Amino acid sequence: MFKKAIISGVSLAALTVLLAACGSSTTSSSSSSTSESTSMSSSMSTSSSSEATATSATAGEIIGSDTSSDGSATEITLPGDTVTFEVPVSSSEEYLHFAFMHAASGEKGWYFAPESEDGIALSSSMFDDADTVDITDQIALFAAPDATTSTAVTANDGDLMYGTSDNYLKATVTMENDMYVITIENTSTGDYETPFSSGVWEVTDMKETSFDHTASAALSTLATSGKRADLYTEVSEASK
Repeated sequence: MFKKAIISGVSLAALTVLLAACGSSTTSSSSSSTSESTSMSSSMSTSSSSEATATSATAGEIIGSDTSSDGSATEITLPGDTVTFEVPVSSSEEYLHFAFMHAASGEKGWYFAPESEDGIALSSSMFDDADTVDITDQIALFAAPDATTSTAVTANDGDLMYGTSDNYLKATVTMENDMYVITIENTSTGDYETPFSSGVWEVTDMKETSFDHTASAALSTLATSGKRADLYTEVSEASK
């Protein structure tokens, strides 16, 4: 349930319209339909090459389990709920990239992504000392208000409050059945309260700048409207 009346001049009720097509995708991915979390592991696109210097990549979608009170916005993650997606484990280190919208930002186009352009490193050695690894501090806010912009958010924008990632979410990784399981809990409250849109992820076997740090029309569409379909199409096609 949307709790606040106004965030940055955008009513949270109006976000149901903004995110109405958030669950719309041209893919045939499947998701679990619990009230608190969902996982996405079946809708993936993978590329590989026999050349040693070529990048191998796998892409997928981040699909929430929440629906707005009027039913117009689906596959979102409301405050207090979680979303989960799965990434296949490789024999070597991998680098996770993703993007999903800070829905209260509206046309300002704030979105969450790994803080580093290289992505978040994933490897089995992460779990030598713990079964669950917290990656919250490796996530940051960025803005893609148009097709030529992808930049870090570092300050408030009017009534829209900037904070570090732990003001909005908690993100963890576990390893189960040869899959990295990434769980993102929406912990936003008060001045930082915001739903999260659905999103897109990619994992590569090399450090590189990916779609989440590269300005594009598709990234801006996700960041300003919560619609993931165009970005997922681009990322999955590039992964083939």
